[in-house]
Amino acid sequence: MTKNLDIRSHTAASRAGLAREFLLYALPAIALVLLITSCGGKTKTAPDEKVSPFRSKARTTQQSGEYTYAVSDDGKGAIITAYTGKGGDVVVPARINKLPVVEIGDGAFRGKSRDDDDPRPGDEVVSVVVPAGVVKIGRGAFTDCRKLTSVILPDTVEEIWEVAFRGSASLHTVNIPAGIKVIGLNAFFRAGELANLSIPDSITSIKWDGWNHFSGCAKLPPETRQRLKALGYPAGF
Repeated sequence: MTKNLDIRSHTAASRAGLAREFLLYALPAIALVLLITSCGGKTKTAPDEKVSPFRSKARTTQQSGEYTYAVSDDGKGAIITAYTGKGGDVVVPARINKLPVVEIGDGAFRGKSRDDDDPRPGDEVVSVVVPAGVVKIGRGAFTDCRKLTSVILPDTVEEIWEVAFRGSASLHTVNIPAGIKVIGLNAFFRAGELANLSIPDSITSIKWDGWNHFSGCAKLPPETRQRLKALGYPAGF
């Protein structure tokens, strides 16, 4: 009888030990497997953490005259990274140190964003002529250029990145290049004086990456608004 009790006690103790081990090791492992399965085996990125497609990588820059520039990835072109001149009427050079200019980089001409910021060369720019061969206007390239009234873009430009002309409150005249493919989020947001926007008849479609590209451009004439809507512009003015 005593022997049977000893066996039962030993069996009960073994079961209790197994239960403790299950709680300590097996359950956390099962929970981890369920978590990985529910996430598809990948770490999810919160909406506000997504990397914008309109984001250039850092580059080594050099100074040449009124510009700092970087060499493009293929080594065949120059990317203007900053304008350092005195402002006024600016004609961007077609070549820098024998390299053709292919891009106006992120924030290259931007002005100060607030009245208490330090002055920037872009604050004094009144007009800009971009040379043929440039294919991209970078993110915020002309943002907050408050004295900027006109910009001439070549037909070689294919992309105008997000907030490129945002807050350029005096901008009156600009053209959409014949070669345009993509216009980014809020590209002309709050360009409140924009009344002369030329759009070539040859353009049949534009990819609008984002929303509110011309929000705050209340002076655009009705026929221009209709043309933009016909090209797929998704928001208001």
